[in-house]
Amino acid sequence: MPAEASRASDRADDPVLLPEWIALGSLTLPGCAEQVRKARQFVARTLCDDECADEALLLTSEVVTNSVVHSRSRLPGGTVTVVVARNQSGVLITVTDAGSDSRLPVVKNVAGAENGNGLLLVETLADMWGYVYDEESTTVWFRLRAPDRTERGSSRVLALAAGSNSRGRRGPR
Repeated sequence: MPAEASRASDRADDPVLLPEWIALGSLTLPGCAEQVRKARQFVARTLCDDECADEALLLTSEVVTNSVVHSRSRLPGGTVTVVVARNQSGVLITVTDAGSDSRLPVVKNVAGAENGNGLLLVETLADMWGYVYDEESTTVWFRLRAPDRTERGSSRVLALAAGSNSRGRRGPR
């Protein structure tokens, strides 16, 4: 299991906090399932024709869905914030919610299940991912590198669909 998936990110090397990322936009939404579509639309508008846009939309949808299903953001008045950033090597997306009393992000691999595999998709398609949490919030982030990642990501999805249980980390190239 990748280091980013097995523990919270170290604040010193957390991509969310690195200054070389340029924030392209931020959107705060009510923490309910009906807002997942708006989060996807925001990312689509922000990234436009970016090479990473399709994967970014899918992974944003998965992470925001987790936030509105599993965090305190689902409670009345709760919110989820999506931030899209870019640098010369790719795209960084963060999703911050109100945290949870009992659960940190967990990668599951439930064959044939309709639910529960969202972070497995993040782990499979993102070049790096992780989370930062405290008592009041959890931020899940993922990074997609450009430009040659589509072929690698597609082959990993095919391996996943074929039943591979590989969880290899994609670090910087």
